[in-house]
Amino acid sequence: MRFVWFGAQLNATREQALPDAPPKRGPKVLHSAPPISKNRTVHFVTGQDAVLRYSAKLVEFSECCGQTGSMHDLAYFLSKPGALPRLPYLLLVGPADLDIENPDRDDLQGAVLIFEQQIAGVGLGAFATNDRSGRSSLVARAEDRAQVAGLACRALLDRGAHVVLMSFRTGDGDGQARAIEHALGSGANGKTLARWAQRERTIPGYLPLSDTLDATLAGMGAHTRRNLRYYRRRAEAELGCVLIPRVDASTNEVLAFSRECMYPVSAAVTAWRYNSLKGLDRPICMGIKDRNGRWLSILGGRRYLDRTEILWQLNRDGLANYSLGTVMRSYFIEHEIALGARRMYTEGGTPHSMKFSFVPETLNDLVLMRRTMAAKAMQRIASLMIAKDNELSHMLSAEGLEWQHC
Repeated sequence: MRFVWFGAQLNATREQALPDAPPKRGPKVLHSAPPISKNRTVHFVTGQDAVLRYSAKLVEFSECCGQTGSMHDLAYFLSKPGALPRLPYLLLVGPADLDIENPDRDDLQGAVLIFEQQIAGVGLGAFATNDRSGRSSLVARAEDRAQVAGLACRALLDRGAHVVLMSFRTGDGDGQARAIEHALGSGANGKTLARWAQRERTIPGYLPLSDTLDATLAGMGAHTRRNLRYYRRRAEAELGCVLIPRVDASTNEVLAFSRECMYPVSAAVTAWRYNSLKGLDRPICMGIKDRNGRWLSILGGRRYLDRTEILWQLNRDGLANYSLGTVMRSYFIEHEIALGARRMYTEGGTPHSMKFSFVPETLNDLVLMRRTMAAKAMQRIASLMIAKDNELSHMLSAEGLEWQHC
């Protein structure tokens, strides 16, 4: 009954106001998002179709906030499957009278994209961002990001959320924790409802690409540079490896190949990965074949601005000595450089040694847990169901965190 009531409440209420002092609004500055004002409201937009209607606005707003590229190809990330079905929420921070149907970028002070886990169509009150890089989860001016994150968590908590897991790009200054604490505030009559913790961590951001493959490799470590050259030459000489710059295979053909690959995922996920590329603005699907026409590797990705990103990769099993993943990356980097790319990202990160040549970037992880048995149960479920390499989920059981109350 608790879960059914909570799901109904989420659908019935569209906005969560955070009353405060009257607004102090200065002059609007074109091409720049305004700072957080004293009077702020968190407006909720729920569901994939509803969130998608804001795609163009979010792209424009991200450019104003110095986060260009963070909201491209929104449909792909909204439809991305997970361990449980997820309902997307777009939380818009702005004045109480924000035009929710057509928000002005000068009134919009922040946007958070977060997902509620569901079972049988019923929301569990467990919310998490769906972007390990933190690039596409929160958009705001650098100095406002921590406060926007805190306001979003407070609004979710006031609506009955049990657990909130959020990663976002760190803003300016050293006062991130204080800004979050101020935004979270306290419950009604000062009552403590939850505990929260935050931390900063550094991740491999992107690989800078030069004008040529050789110039790009020159910026990598000697071991990585050698492998990218050696394994490609070896695959070409011994396997007759050739690049197929545009894969035009049927879904069944890709599914059949997937069953012969290392680290296989379900047929449903493989089909979604391949077919969802059609919905991207500038999709990438390339591969390599041997002299007999067999697929050795297929890579899916996307291009936007002067950037290229690997979304997924399939590598044939049984040929570990040829390091097909490395071979595919060598071809990919060279091909994308020729098309003008200047940055290479890998969605979800990469275990490949080239990550040590990536430009480091800083993330802020924020976890909030309500003081309920349901929250404790979800903490246990998360430890069993979420991938072990998901750094954000580790915060639920991490030691040494400084927990605070709100």
